[in-house]
Amino acid sequence: MKKIFLIFLIGVLCSLTFASCSGDYSKDTCDFSGLEFSDWGETNRLFYTNLDDLEKDSEIIVIGTFTDDTKQEEIYQYNSHFQKDILATIISTNSIEVLNVIKGDVKAGDTIPVTQDYGISDNQFIAISRLTPMLKGDTWLFFLSENKSEIRKGKYSCTGDNDGRYPLENFSYRKTALTDNEDLGVYNKEDFREDIYKEILEKYDLG
Repeated sequence: MKKIFLIFLIGVLCSLTFASCSGDYSKDTCDFSGLEFSDWGETNRLFYTNLDDLEKDSEIIVIGTFTDDTKQEEIYQYNSHFQKDILATIISTNSIEVLNVIKGDVKAGDTIPVTQDYGISDNQFIAISRLTPMLKGDTWLFFLSENKSEIRKGKYSCTGDNDGRYPLENFSYRKTALTDNEDLGVYNKEDFREDIYKEILEKYDLG
């Protein structure tokens, strides 16, 4: 059964005008140490409690590997109180190379652009997604849905955020300063969907 999971991101933002700027960073090669961790909560999303619903809502299900350094776009919004543009959100993008297709109109060797809501600004690692950063060379099982918004057009996101990415059984994931749960791909262990993962291991070959 799916549930709507509603959390307010930032209450002080006023929707008047938007501006954005882009930047690339190569934090993929380090452990993110020295950055202040800033948790901005979560945006509105669906919360999944079983594999069937997650599969139905995912247009693409693949095993894939992040192939690039992550690129980020900072979205600014005018705030009347401060009378200036302030940071509203950060969208990071990487590409995965498809290794194995479970569902979707893709084939092995295709690349798919994937976005997550996190980034680096003013020496802060700002986390909106519950998933850990997209690191070049890491391989995961992905449940992906195409983004419909204009700023993400043509890109995909993990379905239900942390409901939509799972570790392989025999892959060694790199440790970062942001989490003690790098093997699960989440900051906090309670964000990992253990019940869904058990269903996945029974149904899919993740060896």
